[in-house]
Amino acid sequence: MTVVPSIPGFPKQDAAQGCLRRLASNEAGNVIIIAAASLFPLLALIGSGIDMGRGYLAETRLQQACDAGTLAARKRLGTSVAVNGVIPDTVADTGQRFFNINFRDGSHGSVARNFVMTLENDLSISGVATAQVPTTIMGAFGFDMLQVSASCSAQITMANTDIMMVLDTTGSMLWTNPDDTEPRIAALRSTVKSFHAQMEGNKPPGTRIRYGFLPYSTNVNVGHLLRDEWLVDEWEYNYRVRQNNIQWRYSRMTLDLAFLGTANTVQVPMGGSPSAPTNVTARYRGCVEERDTYEITDYGNVDLSRALDLDLDRVPNPNDPATQWRPMLNELSYVREIRTNGWGGFSRPQIITGTEFVNANSWGYSACPSPAHQLAEMTAEQVATYVDGMVVQGSTYHDIGMIWGGRLLSPTGLFAAQNADQPGRVTTRHMIYLTDGETAPLDVSYGSYGIEPLDQRRWSPTSIMSLTQTVENRFSFACAEVKKRNIQVWVISFGTGANPVMQTCAGQERYFVADDAASLEATFSTIARRMGELRIVR
Repeated sequence: MTVVPSIPGFPKQDAAQGCLRRLASNEAGNVIIIAAASLFPLLALIGSGIDMGRGYLAETRLQQACDAGTLAARKRLGTSVAVNGVIPDTVADTGQRFFNINFRDGSHGSVARNFVMTLENDLSISGVATAQVPTTIMGAFGFDMLQVSASCSAQITMANTDIMMVLDTTGSMLWTNPDDTEPRIAALRSTVKSFHAQMEGNKPPGTRIRYGFLPYSTNVNVGHLLRDEWLVDEWEYNYRVRQNNIQWRYSRMTLDLAFLGTANTVQVPMGGSPSAPTNVTARYRGCVEERDTYEITDYGNVDLSRALDLDLDRVPNPNDPATQWRPMLNELSYVREIRTNGWGGFSRPQIITGTEFVNANSWGYSACPSPAHQLAEMTAEQVATYVDGMVVQGSTYHDIGMIWGGRLLSPTGLFAAQNADQPGRVTTRHMIYLTDGETAPLDVSYGSYGIEPLDQRRWSPTSIMSLTQTVENRFSFACAEVKKRNIQVWVISFGTGANPVMQTCAGQERYFVADDAASLEATFSTIARRMGELRIVR
């Protein structure tokens, strides 16, 4: 039995009950008990928050390092793997190095850092990164480590892309560079095929890539792409006819071009004796003379209402011959009065003489390149057939290549309907302009502006600029007009030194000098890689 002490003045039973009541109503001791009981879970809650926060920071950084590693590795892999299947040994090292830089050993107190990359079938590079982060307070509860991980994948992706290759096919493309064993044209053909394979091999599903080709030399061959109403009905040529049995009349003569509606050749009278008339067969190959222009002396203030050749988007008016193109008929190109022995000068007025003057066509001064190819999706076989069939001849007129390259690629000009973006899909547009030489026009040539000293549409022997300067200034102006249409221009000087005019056109980042076939291949691979967008896809 428990003895309860008595309290004076109270009965023993009442005293015991009062004591109990006072004890029950006193809460001072309860606070200590409750605090002691809650301290353990509160410590676990705070500790887990601190440790999980450190783990989250470590995982975020691990994800950034994983992304950086796969991006660097995919960039190092490049686009040529789609062609040759060769994976450089440095790919894995590059990815690992970038991972290590972004997640150093011991970051956030981590241990057991690991990063593994895999080359997927679609040529993307995937990665998995793991690490362990030691806990602090949570260790008291049996959780010594937090496992953190990240997965990532990098790929070169592309928007819809249009690529126009403006290719120098002048006679010097038959030369062989000092360090090569095959002519420049052979190296170009091989490189273009490889470039196509790289672009197609790295193309994401559902993406459209179109290719166009414009070989250029003294002029360009685009006639098959032009509507009938874009050509004049008649035009003047520097022709000759027999004045009598012993003399010729050399002059500008007008020819009706109605024959083009049914045929590419026409019999043009050259005269002769009444009993034996002589005709010449003139053939339209597809090269054209430019529409109206003028001699420009200030290229900072070009009047495009007069320089119609430099107005890239102007569509010809069928009722205005000034806006239309003129078929080149090479057989009708006599250079008066340059004699066949090389002597003589240029004479614009007609001449009646028994002397033979140079015919630009028969003397090789009127080359017409291979027909241009409009933008289209192309198979490897189609690309190979086209580039292998390119003809090499003629002189170097850079301006006409840039002018027509822009026309064929522009989304707002002659071929706007074909070149427009697909609904809801933006198209990026690129011009790859390749040349193997400096500007080299010939005044005796019959080209896109006629026989220049005789026709004098943009230049004459008395001009303040040389013919070369005229061509280069028009090239530069046309290049600027092309870039206004949001077209990226890439320029390659192949087998020749750097050209300041070309470099200014493309800009420092898009101008290349390739000395041989190997560097040309590397240059096209660089362009292919830059056309794509290297990005994280997972």
